[in-house]
Amino acid sequence: MGSGNGLLGILIQTLKSKMTGLVTKFKLYTNWNFIRTKIIAKIRDFFANLLGVKPRNKDDYYTIGRWMFSKRLMYALVIGIGVLSIWYITTETMIFKNFSDEGLKTYKYNSLRLRTAKGHVRITGKSGYLAYDGNVEKGYVEGDGTLYNPAGNIVYSGSFSRNKYEGNGTLNYDSGNLCYKGQFHENLFEGSGTLYRVDGTREYVGEFSQGKKNGAGVLYDSGENELYSGTFASDEIVFSELLGKSVTEVGECYKGHRELYTTDSESVAVMSGIGALYHATLDSEALDDEEIVDSVYVLSDYYSYSGEELETISELEEVFGEEVYDGNSNVILPEAIAINRINEKSNIISGNVDMDINQIYSDVAEVNGFDHDYVVYIHSFRRGDIMYSFVGNGQDGTFDFYYITGAEDDA
Repeated sequence: MGSGNGLLGILIQTLKSKMTGLVTKFKLYTNWNFIRTKIIAKIRDFFANLLGVKPRNKDDYYTIGRWMFSKRLMYALVIGIGVLSIWYITTETMIFKNFSDEGLKTYKYNSLRLRTAKGHVRITGKSGYLAYDGNVEKGYVEGDGTLYNPAGNIVYSGSFSRNKYEGNGTLNYDSGNLCYKGQFHENLFEGSGTLYRVDGTREYVGEFSQGKKNGAGVLYDSGENELYSGTFASDEIVFSELLGKSVTEVGECYKGHRELYTTDSESVAVMSGIGALYHATLDSEALDDEEIVDSVYVLSDYYSYSGEELETISELEEVFGEEVYDGNSNVILPEAIAINRINEKSNIISGNVDMDINQIYSDVAEVNGFDHDYVVYIHSFRRGDIMYSFVGNGQDGTFDFYYITGAEDDA
């Protein structure tokens, strides 16, 4: 029995070794990479044999007029054209085209047939992700559609015209959070709309032009509380519209936190939410003793003009023309408050202006006096009925903040 079991084991091992070889060969011969390699090798050998042998006599040529063409070369061209045609048919024609579950035609972003497509389609990006789902016409994204980024987030959803955002739509940040909802023209915000911050909070509701806040609008703080209501130009508040308004009227425009500094004859209010302050004096002709704003100070070291940030006096001269005043001046109360406020973040001019203040409430202070000998350098320009004064140290051709007043007030 032991001898029989041994022979049987040997037989089984022999059969296994034979079968293992057969199975290995079967797997090899049915492997697509192996098959593809063999096919490519055969095709390469075929073309090498076809093109590698030089014609020996005139029967190896086609004669057309005075020209003779190698038959082998012509065969190769015909086969090449055939292969390209088959590839084009299988990848581009409607017969072999892939369809989505909804039956929509799907094209690659560089597909030739996309140029003639019309209606609702899907377009894939270079890496194969869904880049667009919507209408096309004559090779353009046209009508309603949705644009996606490689992460699968919606970039834009709305109306298109010749591959550009046009009409009503919604634009998102790369993260997918809402950025803007409203009207577009040639990819830019144009008309009325709502702008959102990256964290999703509402920033601005109103009019836009060429992608920027332009016209009437309302600005909101990070908590979506109304901050400022008024006119904007190139993303900046038009501060000049506050001149001549009563303090009450300014309060209807600016609803953010305000700090008030007062004396017997004047007051200065810091509007920290919009980086500005105003100076007001009592209107002698007013029956209700209402204070009127006569100047607005903007705590910015650049002046925005037509979308550009002008940072030097020479740049300002190109816009405003010749200066009406250029020289040293003793500091006045609103300038002193502006300097001290800016110095909380960065040192400017000659440091803080010494002030004697009696703090009445947390946001109301009485000014008993300040250092009138503190010197600033001022460049003033006149434009229409407005005087623009730019304040700095006068040494490097730049400025630290500026203020606007009515031209008749500075005459």
